[in-house]
Amino acid sequence: MVTSFALAVLLFVFPLSDNGVIHTTAVGWISTGGLNISLGLYLDHLSGLYMLIITGIGALIHIYSIGYMKHDDAYWRYFAYLNLFLFSMLMLVLGDNLVCMFLGWEGVGLCSYLLIGFWYKHLVNTNAGMKAFLVNRVGDFGFMIGMFLIFWHFGSLNYTDLFLSVDQATAKGALDSSLLNWACVCMFIGACGKSAQIPLYVWLPDAMAGPTPVSALIHAATMVTAGIYMLARMNFIYVHAEYAMTVVAVIGASTALFAGTIGLVQRDVKKVLAYSTVSQLGFMFLAAGLGQFNLAVFHVFTHAFFKALLFLGSGSVIHSLEHTLGHGNPDSQDIWKMGGLKKMPVTCWTMVIGSLALAGFPLTAGFFSKDAILFSAFHRGDTLGWVLYGMGMVAAVCTAFYTFRMVGLTFFGQWRGNEAAYAHADEAPGSMAVPLVILAFFALVAGLLWLPPAFADLHLHSESFKTWLDPVWAQGQAALAADSHLRMPQEHDAATIAAEWMNIAISSVVAIVMIAFAFSIYSKAGNIAKVQKLALRDGKPTGLYTMVLNKYYVDELYDTMIVRPLKLVSDVLFVVVDVVVIDLILVRGTAEVVRVSSDLGRRIQTGLVRHYLYAFAVGAVILTALFLMIAQR
Repeated sequence: MVTSFALAVLLFVFPLSDNGVIHTTAVGWISTGGLNISLGLYLDHLSGLYMLIITGIGALIHIYSIGYMKHDDAYWRYFAYLNLFLFSMLMLVLGDNLVCMFLGWEGVGLCSYLLIGFWYKHLVNTNAGMKAFLVNRVGDFGFMIGMFLIFWHFGSLNYTDLFLSVDQATAKGALDSSLLNWACVCMFIGACGKSAQIPLYVWLPDAMAGPTPVSALIHAATMVTAGIYMLARMNFIYVHAEYAMTVVAVIGASTALFAGTIGLVQRDVKKVLAYSTVSQLGFMFLAAGLGQFNLAVFHVFTHAFFKALLFLGSGSVIHSLEHTLGHGNPDSQDIWKMGGLKKMPVTCWTMVIGSLALAGFPLTAGFFSKDAILFSAFHRGDTLGWVLYGMGMVAAVCTAFYTFRMVGLTFFGQWRGNEAAYAHADEAPGSMAVPLVILAFFALVAGLLWLPPAFADLHLHSESFKTWLDPVWAQGQAALAADSHLRMPQEHDAATIAAEWMNIAISSVVAIVMIAFAFSIYSKAGNIAKVQKLALRDGKPTGLYTMVLNKYYVDELYDTMIVRPLKLVSDVLFVVVDVVVIDLILVRGTAEVVRVSSDLGRRIQTGLVRHYLYAFAVGAVILTALFLMIAQR
């Protein structure tokens, strides 16, 4: 993986800086009728950036896993799955057509099933892997329908052909906007499955059952960002689907807010981070739905560092506690049974840095990317824009609060769990600590690659990230040029700069106040006790607290309305089709007919000559009678 990262850097820095695109076709794959699909690779600035994220974060997680999985019996199987996963993810982003993308898309789905259910002897793990697999199949069906519609309209699924076809159809006024809206919505359903958006987000929190490095890889930097990559890659089509873009923005903002509220009360450290991931992905889709694909990818970039850091940091805590509590003990992940773990300084302070970035603390990586997304909604200016901005801001409030609730309960205050576990909680070994430090550094500085235009007044303006990706959006942004709602201003006048500073000030105040508020409560034993009393009434959890703690009972609702009816239908079909039609009628019935007929045949073949003579005589009489009847007619 380190070698792969080195090669990715070489490809990214040298060839791409010259001509912008490397396109190669390895071999023809499917050729039937008008459909011609090759196994080809397409490397441009967008796929090159993703390639760096996948191999760079992937290499750090591999190094971390050496220490984390050291004593696991299936050490070899873990790394085999991990490498297959990264191969599939690279195929997804480097394929030169939608079918190759879908090949990688399905590959990461398979590998997520294998990695989430890695400890398959535990039923919880296998169920979580199966849930992830099945929920993603629902989304993938939508993805396929979207591909079929695009092929129907343009006659090709190759990116280069689609670039040309869209331009030609736009010039002739021949784009079918209705069909494109349906195609884009269907493909977005696939993105909802892969990137855990409403209503297909339910698999991701359960996916925490897998090894923690898997959570960092799948849920921070790679698989869950595949949906964002798909939208970004197909931006030149999505900009012609106004209703689909609105759907993307609304679902993204709703998911950000919905998941953010659930994260407020979770007890499992990995579940807190899981719902945080769902919420942050919502911000990315909000940006894409507003036409700001560059901001969506920028948040993918910054999020990869601080979320991978937080997952690996939580893994360091779990790893240290499991020595005493045992593997799989829920107490090793329960933040209410932690505290005082700042005795693990590297883990503690790197996680504090990652938490600051996630909460949007000023000048950290997460601050710049999330603030830019909120401003894009703010700048839209219409009613929908204000609603989306409000939802995003409330989600940001929740993020800052639950992030430092987690930090306070885990690392500060007094230890509240097993004393022996606390006594033996040691700092992570070097193979685990080094990736934490590297990720913490980038969680601080990655946002400096794209500073908001308002910072130009401070002589700190930088748009390296934006400039690098501008060629990817050129075709799509040209289509949006006349729509002021879906594009940021190209020239920042005084009013826009003032609005931007106001947004920066609001975001900064929200982040700082909520960080301080949450930390002051959850880092002190006395305040924690008061909060616990507020959540209880007569010694029992309050209705609202219980509802949010149980994730609004969405899983139970799905189980009642979808899973159980499908199981009932499948049970009936099993009895009718499998047992009655196939087993009883077709298989056993056919065998029974053959057996009965053969028994009758055996009775005729007695071996006695006189029986054969009787049969001969009877046959002769019958034949003679038939001939006479025919002759009379």
